Amino acid sequence: MRFEIQVDALKGGYNSCGQHQAAENKRVTTSSPSESKIYGRDHEFQQLIELLTEPKESGDVSVIPIVGMGGIGKTTLAQFVFNSTEIANHFEKKAWVCVSDYFDRHRITKEILDSLSAVPFGVTTSYDVLEREIKRLVTGKKFLLVLDDVWSDEWRELLNFLRCAQAKAIKLIVTCRDPKVLGGVADGQNQITLKGLSDNDIWSLFMKCAFTDKNPDSSPELHAIGKQIVVKLKGSPLAAKTVGRLLGSCLTEEHWKDILESDLWKLKTDEQGILSALALSYYHLLQPLQLCFAFCSVFPKDFEYDTNSVIGMWIAHGYIQEIEGSSKTLEDIGEEYWLELEARGFIEKVDGCFKMHDLLHDLARSVSHGETYIYEGRKDEEIPKDVCHLFAHSFCDLELVCKTNNLRTLILSEASDIHAILSHKAFKRIRVLFIFHTNVEELPDNIAHIKHLQYLDVGGINIKYIPESLCTLYLLRVLKLPCLPPALPSRFHNLINLRRFCMHDYYYFKNYLQTSYYVIYQINSGGYQIAQLRNMNELRGELLIGGLENIGNMEEMMKAKYLKEKRHIKVLSLIWENTSNDCKHDLQEQTLEALEPHPNLKYLRIDGYMGFKSPNWLMTPGFQRLEEIKLEGCRKWTRLPAALGLLPSLKSLELSCIENMTIEVDYSVTEMYPSLQSLELIESTLSFEGMSSSLSAMGQNHNHFPKLTSLTIKENEVNGLHLPLFSALKYLGINDSRVVFDQLAVCLNGVSSLSDLVLDAAKMQIFSVKVMATLHTLVKLNIFLL
Repeated sequence: MRFEIQVDALKGGYNSCGQHQAAENKRVTTSSPSESKIYGRDHEFQQLIELLTEPKESGDVSVIPIVGMGGIGKTTLAQFVFNSTEIANHFEKKAWVCVSDYFDRHRITKEILDSLSAVPFGVTTSYDVLEREIKRLVTGKKFLLVLDDVWSDEWRELLNFLRCAQAKAIKLIVTCRDPKVLGGVADGQNQITLKGLSDNDIWSLFMKCAFTDKNPDSSPELHAIGKQIVVKLKGSPLAAKTVGRLLGSCLTEEHWKDILESDLWKLKTDEQGILSALALSYYHLLQPLQLCFAFCSVFPKDFEYDTNSVIGMWIAHGYIQEIEGSSKTLEDIGEEYWLELEARGFIEKVDGCFKMHDLLHDLARSVSHGETYIYEGRKDEEIPKDVCHLFAHSFCDLELVCKTNNLRTLILSEASDIHAILSHKAFKRIRVLFIFHTNVEELPDNIAHIKHLQYLDVGGINIKYIPESLCTLYLLRVLKLPCLPPALPSRFHNLINLRRFCMHDYYYFKNYLQTSYYVIYQINSGGYQIAQLRNMNELRGELLIGGLENIGNMEEMMKAKYLKEKRHIKVLSLIWENTSNDCKHDLQEQTLEALEPHPNLKYLRIDGYMGFKSPNWLMTPGFQRLEEIKLEGCRKWTRLPAALGLLPSLKSLELSCIENMTIEVDYSVTEMYPSLQSLELIESTLSFEGMSSSLSAMGQNHNHFPKLTSLTIKENEVNGLHLPLFSALKYLGINDSRVVFDQLAVCLNGVSSLSDLVLDAAKMQIFSVKVMATLHTLVKLNIFLL
């Protein structure tokens, strides 16, 4: 459905309290609901359960449609039923696929197969191979398939092979707006048609969204106004959530009356008036948020948004405004914008994925006033000359864009000739270039023609070569590549504005940092030099430097000192790989010394370091913001500096695979590790002897680990451990640690706050009753004996 909202007479927008101001991936609905409760659908829920679980003849395919207007709750109902206990007990196989307005039979068939298989099926373009494997997996089984968001009758193509499957029973839920797409396949008696929610149910949902965790009874003066607003929502759950969240942003009579009396309710954009309610919420966004929301319509309906990628694009277009006098970065502010759009219901999070409802996408397209366009390659399709942000599935004829002179975004899928595209005059002013699903192995030299480019993402194609000309794109802020190329351009350091240098498939981040932003730099003999980082002081977020064992001389090592100038780096991982006992320990110590980070650091990981000494920068309490430290595989490191115990923000410390380390204590201070909450000791030999011997010297004026609540000891030899030091300890997990088990009775004596104790592979024959008697707060005890 296409529509336009006529708002020319309504100049400007509104702030959060109603004060006027001057003025091809697809969305993937999943089987997981975004709400914890479904309102007003108890009858339909039970009806659908009964239709799905009633017996049918073997091999028959029963189609059960859920029909209703956009935003009425078709997907939500299907999700709750799909995840119900009754369905889980009845069906042995289940699959959920979002079809959307473009019917891609290969994608849909492949997703059905992947849902049924324990592991993803291999790459194939053969429908026959995919369908035969699906039939094999459902043979003799009860199978439930959900086809969500269906827009055409092409879905019936799937019925042919499903009917041939030797399944015990196949039930098929189809959600759609238009019953015509069913094509007479479904029995009318099986169809569930959703209408608007009842007055009571829509009121309950509306109040939940408006007040969230606040007590509605605390604002009785708002109830009468709210009742009048709810009438305008026509029973639409989507409208109730969106308008409810708008009202919840400012719980005052003035704001609620302003919404009630708004001229936007008079807009006739659809039969039900739902879109006017959504438009009302849009025009109460701050102007920068309006721009950001409208930009999201450059992506197709059913698109799965990556938060950080979209924020990077917003920044490239200048939609995010800096706050004068604030230390917040543009990325920080962009994240606040995103959270505000999510809180207002314009974007929703389901299963860790962000999506936009179809009706809200329609609204975003409308309020963009033609600045966004999705080119689908239809016959005689033309690209409007005023378009600023273009998503193109392919380019059959570059002359289609020859009349555009204001293009700022190009998102390109399945292009055959990137060189010709980048040479075209229409693209010379673009700021965002995102290319994927394209069989190209190198970026062409003429990429330098795009002088204004700030955001470049080619992570979805197999780029193996980066031209020197890329280094003339001095405004580039974000660069995303699929993997590490053999070498970087020699002038890579000229990209002084680069903030994100990302590799989509680097395993360190997938296994350890688990973040959606990957910032990677690896040193190796093929041309990656530490000096190439020297001018990139705008790098921010997470930085991983791997292959540090390849630094082979003093001159190269000294260039690592540029790291201290990178004040925006919050997460730093320093990795030595493939190190052995006969490595150059002194050179590694000098290298780590040179890699001193900026004091703004929050997370530090050091892996594989084979030096004996701590760097001097860890021996002073200069890292006031450091919250987490992980030392892994640093086998020769002998002493953990006492200065770490003075860091005021340190909350988590993990020591893993270290051969013999002493944890030092500063006897001159009254409190050590004041904020530490989690301590993990894994496969190491550690000594707390210094701390233990300080116990008599501490007296009543010393307090070590005052906030430590979780202690894990796994396959360790730990000496001198005195648990009563940890006065706040609630969780203690010990796994196969001989010395600790030998001293367990002594260690536990006097631990007064422990509530959860786990002893795994415990090599002991008796657990002292006297010890148990002292654990007054213990709630959970697990002992696993070998």
